[in-house]
Amino acid sequence: MASGADESGDDMVVGRTNQSEERTLLIARNGDNAPDGYAEDFVLDVSIAGDRVLTNGAHGVDGIHASGSVEFPTGGAIGTIPAGNGIVARGLNGIVGYVQAALRDKTEEMNSQSGVVGEGGASAAGIFGRGQNGLVGCEQGTPRDAAFEARETAGVLGRGPIGVTGDGLNGPGVHGRGLPGVMGESPGGPGVLGEGDTGLVGRGRGGPGILSESDRENAAVFESKRRAQVWIVPLDSAIADPSKLPGHAEPGELCVTIGRDQRGSRIASLWFCASSPGAASLANWVKLA
Repeated sequence: MASGADESGDDMVVGRTNQSEERTLLIARNGDNAPDGYAEDFVLDVSIAGDRVLTNGAHGVDGIHASGSVEFPTGGAIGTIPAGNGIVARGLNGIVGYVQAALRDKTEEMNSQSGVVGEGGASAAGIFGRGQNGLVGCEQGTPRDAAFEARETAGVLGRGPIGVTGDGLNGPGVHGRGLPGVMGESPGGPGVLGEGDTGLVGRGRGGPGILSESDRENAAVFESKRRAQVWIVPLDSAIADPSKLPGHAEPGELCVTIGRDQRGSRIASLWFCASSPGAASLANWVKLA
């Protein structure tokens, strides 16, 4: 059986290792059998007959493997030659990838126009990245910040006029899970800015709905143009005063209860915890209004 190519100019042989001292180009062009244009929408197709082939190991068979060179010093005038890429692709989309079960969607490919298009499925990610930062994205006119990237350890790292934008159609625009779930940091402005019909909603599960603290200024500032700055929704009407509350009470707590006067109108009462040994029932609740 013939061996593979040993040098430039030799014929390539399938099923063998082929070597060359120069690059190999495969260029598509119109031929005599296709005078009106190229007959296919690809130049090279690598596939597996029937999508299945037996192997000696417990692994699948990949379509293409590509490895670039590693960085190495030459010891000469050139100095250190940097590492090369495994694959460099250029086109309407640089690279388009589909999981095995996904059907190809050429309309979406045409509309995407991105460096990488990843098509997953109901239980598969479109694009998965793992590293010190899983995915790093920079806006077109924003330079990379190597120090910032080295400092962070994020699943997704975005840098630009807006770092990361999320648009939720029927749910949160951005969902964060962690400790804390979402962290905002700003050297000269708000750490978190919420805008909407309700600017910010906090729901506590075993803890405060919103916890606010400051090392120099007010822990919270409330401003409203046409309504009261703060609305403390009264407790359930079955709780006549804060001493009926379960659990602990801490000095400084405010509480609003609701009742009715002789005419049946709803009357709110404001209470202040002046002191407490712990239990709400034993606390010194002062009625302010």
